[in-house]
Amino acid sequence: MEQAAALDKALANTTRLVQGISDDQWDEATPCSKWNVRQLVTHTAGVMANFRNGARNEPVAGDPDDFDLGTNPGATMAALSADNVSAWTARGELDSVVSLGDNQFPGMVGITINMLDAYVHGWDIAQSTGQDAQLDAELCAGLLEFSQQAIPEAPREGDRFHSVVATGDDASAPDRLLAYLGRKP
Repeated sequence: MEQAAALDKALANTTRLVQGISDDQWDEATPCSKWNVRQLVTHTAGVMANFRNGARNEPVAGDPDDFDLGTNPGATMAALSADNVSAWTARGELDSVVSLGDNQFPGMVGITINMLDAYVHGWDIAQSTGQDAQLDAELCAGLLEFSQQAIPEAPREGDRFHSVVATGDDASAPDRLLAYLGRKP
């Protein structure tokens, strides 16, 4: 799957999930223990804004945890998703370096981190709000391959990733991705 098309698919799914959050669910706990639903959506949107800016060779938008969702988070996420895909599509090539403040990545790594972060946090949102995450097996298989190359299995310290969760040999690609990232599918 071409990267911009994969990113579009991932962000569309996360946007759908954000748009499915009911008014009484914004304070619910999430699998990311330090954030409730609103804080998780804020973080996810902020990371997307920073990667959008990185794709445009612009300075970071700011601390992802301080992103302004506005009065209609679903509409904000939809516009941000479209801007994000547009920025990466306009960039075209993925060989040159993308800068996010002090962090620099080859473009291919940047777009994949962008996709992975939003897509998996979409699953987190779904778990917290009782929605069906509808994760795509092909997309998850590619993100799992990237994750296994970029994120060591151990040691995992801090709050970025929990320990890998064991899965059976017959686990689906979405379940294997989630388990590798320390989630219990």
